[in-house]
Amino acid sequence: MHRRCVGAGSAIITASLVLGLGAVRPAVAQQPAPPPTSAPATSSDDTEEPPRYLDTVTVSATLSPSSVRETPGTISVIDAAAVERRLVESIADLVKFEPGVYVETNPTGVGLNGFNIRGIGGNRVMTQIDGVKTAEQYDFGPFNMHQIALDLDTLASAEIVRGAASSLYGSDALGGVVSFFTKDPTDYLRGRSVRVAGKAVFDGRTRGTSGNVVIAGGRDRAQASLFVSRGFGHALANRGTVRTEDATRTAPNDQDRTSTQVLGRLVVTPTPGQRLRGTVEVTDSDIDTHAFTSQGAVVSGPSVTQVSNVMARDRMRRQRYSIAHDLPGRGSLVGWHWNAYLQHTDQSQVINEVRAGATTIDREGSIDYSQHGFGAAVQARQAFTPAGGTLLMTYGAAVSRDRFDVLRDRTDVDAATGVVVPAPPTSPLPTKYFPLSDVTQSGAYVQGDLRIGAVRLLPGLRYDRFSLDADQDDRIYLDSFNPVPEDFSAGALSSKIGVTVDAGDRVTFHAQYAGGFRAPSYNAINSGFTNLQGRYTALPNPDLRAETSDSFEFGVRGGDRRLSLGATGFVNLYDDFIDLATLGVNPATGLLEFRNENLAAVTIRGVELQADAVVSDTLRLRASYAVIRGHDVSGDEDQPLTSIAPDQGAIGVQFDHASRRWGGEAVLRGAHGQSVDRVNAGDFTPSAYAVVDVTAWMQVQRDVVLRAGILNLTNATYYEWASVRGRAAADPAIARYTSPGISGVVSLGYGW
Repeated sequence: MHRRCVGAGSAIITASLVLGLGAVRPAVAQQPAPPPTSAPATSSDDTEEPPRYLDTVTVSATLSPSSVRETPGTISVIDAAAVERRLVESIADLVKFEPGVYVETNPTGVGLNGFNIRGIGGNRVMTQIDGVKTAEQYDFGPFNMHQIALDLDTLASAEIVRGAASSLYGSDALGGVVSFFTKDPTDYLRGRSVRVAGKAVFDGRTRGTSGNVVIAGGRDRAQASLFVSRGFGHALANRGTVRTEDATRTAPNDQDRTSTQVLGRLVVTPTPGQRLRGTVEVTDSDIDTHAFTSQGAVVSGPSVTQVSNVMARDRMRRQRYSIAHDLPGRGSLVGWHWNAYLQHTDQSQVINEVRAGATTIDREGSIDYSQHGFGAAVQARQAFTPAGGTLLMTYGAAVSRDRFDVLRDRTDVDAATGVVVPAPPTSPLPTKYFPLSDVTQSGAYVQGDLRIGAVRLLPGLRYDRFSLDADQDDRIYLDSFNPVPEDFSAGALSSKIGVTVDAGDRVTFHAQYAGGFRAPSYNAINSGFTNLQGRYTALPNPDLRAETSDSFEFGVRGGDRRLSLGATGFVNLYDDFIDLATLGVNPATGLLEFRNENLAAVTIRGVELQADAVVSDTLRLRASYAVIRGHDVSGDEDQPLTSIAPDQGAIGVQFDHASRRWGGEAVLRGAHGQSVDRVNAGDFTPSAYAVVDVTAWMQVQRDVVLRAGILNLTNATYYEWASVRGRAAADPAIARYTSPGISGVVSLGYGW
C-alpha cells in the first residue's frame, strides 16, 4: 500500500511539473529532431572515430535525440558497426555483452523467444521494429510463439531501455523497451545514387549458411531499397554426447531450419523538413524437428504406450505494412510526426507421432495461432524559452487493436485399418487455449525536457486504457468445458520524473522515478485447457488485477574524450505481479489445477557498471558488469525470482589498425554460479563460467570485407541461465541444455 502512495504522489508532482513547464514563452521553430521510428544519424565512415559510450545518441529513452550522458535512465545502444564486428547472427548474440539482459529460449524447440531485462521478461518488455510493436510472445506446453524474427543485417541500430517506460510507451513497457531501427536506403547508398550489396555467412554453431542481397537507389527527393535474405541451418549445438532416441538423449534433436526475409522501403522528401517513409516487411520461417527427446514409454495408469517417430514442424509467417510521416513545425512547433501500420502474424505447429499400445495409432496434432492488428500514433514537439533555459515539450497519442485466436486439433488413425479413431467425449476436439479475443489499447502522453544551466529535468505523464473483448459465443472454447469468457478493461496514469546534473569535471549525476502499468493478458484472463490423461487443468481468472510498479534509479557518469565510466543502482517495486500458480489437486475432479494469480509484492534491485576507454587511436577497452537480486516478498518468507540471472560481466579489447583495413576484437564474458538460495527447491544451479570470443576483419578490396570469429575459444562447457532456468537438478539429461563448444563464424560481404 505504501508503494502505491509513492506512485500516486509522484504522479501528482509530475503532472504539476509538466503543466507548469508548459506555461512559458514559446520559442521560434527549430529543425525537427528524428522521430522515434528511425535511428539517430550515424556515420558509416570506417575511418571516423566511433563515439564513446557516454556520447552515444539514443532516441528511445526520451523520444528525442539525447546522449547517454544526459539521459536519466540506463540505455544501451548497439549500432550496425558493432553487429558486423561481433558477427552477430541472432538476438541472443546481440545482447550477450549486455549484463542484466538476456533472451529467453527453448533450446530443444523453436529456440529464441523474447527479451528479459533486469529479471522482467515476456510481454512485460516492449519490443518494436521501426516504432511498430512486434507480435506478442505466447507459449503453452510445447508450443512457443516467436516474438521477433528479424535479419540483423537490416539493423541501423538497436536500443535497450532498462526499467519501466510506461510513461512513454504504455502498458507493454513495464520491464523496459527494446527498439530496433532498420536501415534506410541512404544507409546502403552512402552517397551514391545506386548500390548493390551482398553478404554470405557460415555459422558453425548451427552448421548454418545464409546470404542476403540489397539493392538501393535514389537521389535527393526519393530513395528506395530492397533487402532479401535466405537462411538454412540446423539445431543449435551443445556439449551433449548421448544420442539415444528417447528422453535420455543429451545431443541436439535433428532439426532443419529455413528462413526468408524481405524488407522493402521507399523514402520520399517532397519538401525540406518533410519526409514520408513506407515499409513492407515479410518474414517466413520453417523449423522441422525429429523430436527424439519426446519419444519413449508413456505410462498412464496401468497402460504403457510406446511413442516413436515424433516429427514436428513449426511455421511462422509475418507481414508488416507501415507508413511514417515527418512534418516541419511552424512558430513554436518544432515538428510533428504520425505513423500507421497493419501487421499479420500466423504460426502453426504440426506434430506427427506413432503411439503403440494395445493398438498402434498414427497421431497428428496441430496448433494454429494468429495475431492480426493495426495501429496509429501521432507526436508533436513544441519549443519554449523559459528564463535562463530551454524547454522542449513532447505530446503524443497512440491506439492499437489486435485480434488473437488459437485452434488445437488432433487426428488419430488406427495404423492397421486406416480408420479414424474418434476423440472421447471427455476430450472434445478441436479445442482452444483461449477464446477469440480483441484487445484495444490507447494512450496519450506529455513530456517536458527542461534545461537550465547544468540541470536537465524530464517529467512525463501518460494515461493508458486497455480493453479486452472476448467472444462469449466461441463454441469451440465453450465446448471444452470452459466457462463463458469475460471481458476486461483497465486504465492507469503512469508518471516519470528524471533529472541529470552536470557537476563539472565531466561528471554527471542522474536519478529517475518511473511508474509502470501492465494489464493482464487476454490468455491469462480467459485461459482454459484440460488434459485428462495428464490429470491437470489450466483455469481462467477474470478477477486478475493490473500489475503496477514503482522504479527508482540513481547513478553517476563521468569521463573525458578517452574515458567513459558509469555506475547505476536501481530498486523496482512491483504490486499485483502476475505469475502462474499451482493450486493443488481439486478433490472433486482429481485434477491438478493451475491459474494465473496476482502476487502481492515483488522487489528487484541491482547495480550496473559500464566502462569504455580509448587507450590509443587503434586500441579500445570496454567492460560491463551487473548484479541483480529479486524476490517475491508477499509471504512470511521471501521467495527468489528465478527469472533473475546470476551476476554477469564482460570485458573486451578492440584493435583497429591505423590503416583501417583490418582489425579484431577479443571479449571475455562470464557469470557467477547460481546459488541454491536464488532458485526454487530442487532446481538446477549452473556453475560459474568464463568464455572467450575472438573476431577479426579484413578489407580485402575496396568494397569487400572478410570477417571471421572463433567463439568459445577455450571450448568451455557451460550453461546459460536462459537455457536451464527452472529445470530440475536431478534431470539426467541436463547436458542437453549446455551451450555450444568452440565454433567458427565466417562472413564475406560486398558493399557492407
